[in-house]
Amino acid sequence: MASAALLLSGCSGDPTVPSASDVSTVSDGAATRIDEAIASAMAQSGSTEAVVGVWGTGDAEYVRGYGDGVNANTKIRGAQATGPVMCALLLDLAEAGSIELDREISKDLTRQSGIEGITYRQLCDMRSGLADFKDGYSTLFTNNPARFWPGQELLAQGFAHSPLKWPGLNVNISDTNLVLLERVLKVKMSQEPSEMLQSHVFSKAGMGSTYYPDLGSTTISGSTLSGLTYPANRKGKVQCDVEPVAVPDVSPSMLSGAGATVTTVTDLKNFYEHFTGGTFGGSSYSSLVTDTIPVKNPKRDAEGQPKTEPDTEGLQWAFGAEKSGPLYGRAGRITGTLTAAYTDPTTGYSVVVALNNSSAGSKFVKRLAFELAAISAEEGFGPELPWSVEDQTKALSKAAICQ
Repeated sequence: MASAALLLSGCSGDPTVPSASDVSTVSDGAATRIDEAIASAMAQSGSTEAVVGVWGTGDAEYVRGYGDGVNANTKIRGAQATGPVMCALLLDLAEAGSIELDREISKDLTRQSGIEGITYRQLCDMRSGLADFKDGYSTLFTNNPARFWPGQELLAQGFAHSPLKWPGLNVNISDTNLVLLERVLKVKMSQEPSEMLQSHVFSKAGMGSTYYPDLGSTTISGSTLSGLTYPANRKGKVQCDVEPVAVPDVSPSMLSGAGATVTTVTDLKNFYEHFTGGTFGGSSYSSLVTDTIPVKNPKRDAEGQPKTEPDTEGLQWAFGAEKSGPLYGRAGRITGTLTAAYTDPTTGYSVVVALNNSSAGSKFVKRLAFELAAISAEEGFGPELPWSVEDQTKALSKAAICQ
């Protein structure tokens, strides 16, 4: 790990020296292992800045920033890691009696075609049958980070490839669901999503530094990561023959309800602890957050009945978030940054990490979070996991870009 140590000491601002806002109650050995894992991932992804938060059993805590001026309080664009806030909002409104989860959204969006039979519940359990709009737009987002994307344009792209097979039964993880959820809640409640999220979610989860931005604004006030990305060609392939491009202006409209939220690593930890801990939905609905179904869909007969046994070992989906091993959470990408956030509601363990180059993709930062969780487990303050540090280190090496 000599190269990792050199990377840490070579970054501007000397990130080997934690800022006053950073926190460490773990052993020096554990801190070093976390630092080395972050440094290696920064090199593999072409990142120059990062923020990490690890909260383990007992009083184990490690929160810090890497890079000039980056610290534990640096704001990040949460991308899909913050998508579940829309589902938390839905649960809170359902508990209040404002919305019925099994109500068809077409009754509230009366002028929208292509949504017949879809319920509020299906937008969060990902069984609406809606295709993901990003399949056609990812390269456009990379190369046009500041462009404003009307929500109806994103929805139209998703609707154009919908419905997918067996709507109402099959799981298809799609950001179109949460963009549509934001729109229908705004219409149904006659209130701006930013206001609803603040009163129903952010305030209840102790997310004092988090906000849902004006989708027309491309900047973040205060300290934030300096976003980078490698350009992509028409096929979406990263172009490594040029230097990463700085993206100081990023339009949150490219993800809208699926990941526009601006937050911090500590606020994201707070959200997932509350989300999986029953804060939203009360006794009637909060259990939905931890009830899971396989992401791998079974083969079905003509009536839609499963012909194969459910996949209980692979990736699972709950209500707005995935479950891998004991960890619930999401990983995401918005041009310029990658973010992953996961928590284990049984042990109270949480890990959140963000990088300032988006080109390696959400799977890369997810693997990094899982590597940090495995390090935590080996150091005695993390949960038992079905993967090892070596497993995730190898996966990160294979996913490295422009090496």
